Amino acid sequence: MPYKEIKLFAGQNLRYLGKGFPGFVKGSPYMTFIDHHNSTQYLANYNGIQVIVNKRFAIPV
Repeated sequence: MPYKEIKLFAGQNLRYLGKGFPGFVKGSPYMTFIDHHNSTQYLANYNGIQVIVNKRFAIPV
């Protein structure tokens, strides 16, 4: 089944479901969408830090 592209807007909230990264707090999985990094990744703001996350692990809230 093909992946359906989701339209996101800057400032939209995302919930991260992937593996942790340095600075990630398991009890606080929410981040803010900034921009598309490439076709498979998002640039997001997580607690004041810009991170690049895979689209498959970040869902809009």
